[in-house]
Amino acid sequence: MLLERVRAGSEKAAELCPFPRSPEIPLCAGCNQHIVDRFILKVLDRHWHSKCLKCSDCQTQLAEKCFSRGDGVYCKEDFFKRFGTKCAACQQGIPPTQVVRRAQDFVYHLHCFACIVCKRQLATGDEFYLMEDSRLVCKADYETAKQREAESTAKRPRTTITAKQLETLKNAYNNSPKPARHVREQLSSETGLDMRVVQVWFQNRRAKEKRLKK
Repeated sequence: MLLERVRAGSEKAAELCPFPRSPEIPLCAGCNQHIVDRFILKVLDRHWHSKCLKCSDCQTQLAEKCFSRGDGVYCKEDFFKRFGTKCAACQQGIPPTQVVRRAQDFVYHLHCFACIVCKRQLATGDEFYLMEDSRLVCKADYETAKQREAESTAKRPRTTITAKQLETLKNAYNNSPKPARHVREQLSSETGLDMRVVQVWFQNRRAKEKRLKK
């Protein structure tokens, strides 16, 4: 909004006032003192000394324009940092003058539009993968990760869970879908299954229950 300058009256009239807290002299919303300057500023129906009208965040003195939200008064940059479009990576506001990158419905600062693995900033034409949490992975790192996962799965021996072991796990799940570590250790001891197998079984069971509820 544009700052409104209001003439506060002559200096002589202010000097003649017998009451220092006379209601005819407006109070500054910043310092709560009477304003006896030649000109005063009016923002949000409140009056201010020129020196007291500052950005609520950076304390820069506001001379011509300001932005407000609630009782706060801000410079343009800090207003959009607080209330503007948020970067999907750093969650900081993006001023409208900044160049941005977009991926589907997400908006990023230029420096935040980068691969989370190699940290390389992605440019126009680069191929990348958008993860569920709005993070970005370049094509090379994504394919490397998928290959390692496939190799790890191929090397890992498949665990067979017997009916008795399965019954024990199901009973434990009914008592607590997300058991503490000492409970998982006890289940591992009772069933003879590796701790990692017990943990993965509970994770898969919770995921299955979540899908069924949808």
